[in-house]
Amino acid sequence: MTEKKDTLPNALYVHIPFCARKCSYCDFNSIVSEKGIIDRYLHSLEKEIRTIEGQYVFKTVYIGGGTPSVLTETQLEKLLFSMSRHIPVFEVQEYTVEVNPGTLTENKAALLKEYGVNRISLGVQSFQGDQLKLLGRIHSSDDARNAFTLLRIKGFKNINIDLIFGCPEQSLDTWKEDLRTAVELNPEHISTYALTYEEGTPLSMDLKNKVIHRLNESTELEMYKTAIDCLTSNGYYHYEISNFAKSGCECCHNHVYWNNKGYVGVGAGAYSFLHAVRTSNEKNVFTYINGINENKDIKSFGECLPDDKFASETVIMSLRLRKGISNADFYERFGYKIEEQFGEQIKRLMNYGLVSYDDERLKLTKKGLFVADTVMTEFL
Repeated sequence: MTEKKDTLPNALYVHIPFCARKCSYCDFNSIVSEKGIIDRYLHSLEKEIRTIEGQYVFKTVYIGGGTPSVLTETQLEKLLFSMSRHIPVFEVQEYTVEVNPGTLTENKAALLKEYGVNRISLGVQSFQGDQLKLLGRIHSSDDARNAFTLLRIKGFKNINIDLIFGCPEQSLDTWKEDLRTAVELNPEHISTYALTYEEGTPLSMDLKNKVIHRLNESTELEMYKTAIDCLTSNGYYHYEISNFAKSGCECCHNHVYWNNKGYVGVGAGAYSFLHAVRTSNEKNVFTYINGINENKDIKSFGECLPDDKFASETVIMSLRLRKGISNADFYERFGYKIEEQFGEQIKRLMNYGLVSYDDERLKLTKKGLFVADTVMTEFL
């Protein structure tokens, strides 16, 4: 299988595991920031970045978290300088940084632009004050609008806005308001995610204790359909289950994940996927820092995917894309056609009208789109 032998990663992910405050729904690898810890972390992060210098040619770089914009202006410049010193970031096709509206300043926006960042992902989540409070966000609706305007003033021409639907007490009308507001701002990309109640988060505990109540599935589905109708009618192409983009503005970095291609991750808890081998760094920030400083192995997990599991994951991830997966691409990577491994599943799903498949491409139908998670379990 050629994928293991000759595919080099062309995407780099950099994890900044710090937030001003932990959101009530979040189970990402992040902690509340303290200046001293961040300074130590950035020093260790640069040491790790230095170990991959010159090894790969990255087309995309994505700095996420956590909240990268929670860094002070001095810390942010240190991070961006470290990146430019060891990675040719000015040559990459897409350089994204996640930003929280509550922690963006004019100087931070200017620094991002100065150091070659050409795409911003703005974590808005909602324009409704009560929803922002429930989600534990630190910004207001006005903060979100002002942050977007500031980014435009500083010259950013590729901005994504994240939105969440399916929140407790959220109505279809307020969701429509959020969508209208986002469309009026006119970003190049909009991501709409259904709220998930991750085990151990404050929101999941409130749900368990009946402090809040989950919206029923039919309302969530109606919200999803509303997002599709609203955004596609306003010039956004629905290219992935949760993502909509104007022409030429699809997220190149995330395409690497959806196509199950190789990538490198640096920072605490970051994953890498190289030649069908998946590894992750230590999640604990202090363990990560100490490991880097003591020149220890900071990998906490590793697995080599057998060919059949690699093929299975590739189909599942690619089905997130509205265009699905090309049989020609699949054959080039694995040496056989999709139906040779998944013929029974495809036939069954086609009978239910959930996927379409010809000799060229396997993809979800519109009906399958609304039960995508169920469809994907068929390929496990």
